[in-house]
Amino acid sequence: MSPPQTEFFKMSAAGNDFILFDNRTGTLRRDDVPDLVRRLCARGLSVGADGVILLESSPTAHVRASFFNPDGKPTFCGNGARCASRLAYLKGIAPARMTVETSVMVHRAEVKGAMVSFEMRDPQGFDDGVEIQAANETIRGVFVDTGVPHLVVFRAVPRDGSIDELGRILRRHPRFAPSGTNVNFVEPAGDGALAIRTYERGVEGETLACGTGCVAAALASAASGKAGSPVTLRTRSGSLVRVRFEGPPRQASGVRLEGEARLVYVGQLTEEATEGFQPHS
Repeated sequence: MSPPQTEFFKMSAAGNDFILFDNRTGTLRRDDVPDLVRRLCARGLSVGADGVILLESSPTAHVRASFFNPDGKPTFCGNGARCASRLAYLKGIAPARMTVETSVMVHRAEVKGAMVSFEMRDPQGFDDGVEIQAANETIRGVFVDTGVPHLVVFRAVPRDGSIDELGRILRRHPRFAPSGTNVNFVEPAGDGALAIRTYERGVEGETLACGTGCVAAALASAASGKAGSPVTLRTRSGSLVRVRFEGPPRQASGVRLEGEARLVYVGQLTEEATEGFQPHS
């Protein structure tokens, strides 16, 4: 890749940060993407991010968004989708009210200033009777697939406490084999919102926010009688995200993820962004 072909956009949604490329011309080849993603997402050595997003042409929507975790594996990402929608609008690729194709479905999205409302897939595999043995205790929670799998555990975690150890154990628990699950710890925030902290697979650690996790937490909380639509969640970054839905949470429809999607900066990669180090697999 030569510099003129490697302009990128750094964006953040509630603390989830992403590297985005306008790849409608197909400059970035799919065979090269996994290794490129692993290198670019390495914090301190390259740009650093929670993932990479490619904007691509779509035969069925205004734009297609392809998402990759820092490990280079394809995924779906709610906060990333909000970033992709806003960038598509800012670049004139799509109108303020647009359709976005992903690996999950064709979504509707709306951009108003820095705020983006994004249509999410209806929940699947809802199970509010999860009970597993982990870390020498019984963990009870709610499992729901909101585009990617999530386990929601209602559990207070000290603000300066780590969720990584328990999150890692639950993420790889045999109950969720073979693909594993993301893990969310949720508790009342004291201001009408719910506080959420998420351990993300693919990142293999806590992120400052997770859009699909916020949707899972909102639906699980509503099903448990702890909240009702719209549900406001305070992410680890302190930013607020809102989730709206219609109908009973176990069969929710019209699910919307709403919040700010910020364009932080526009940059251009050099060869040194990907050379001279070996990223963690």
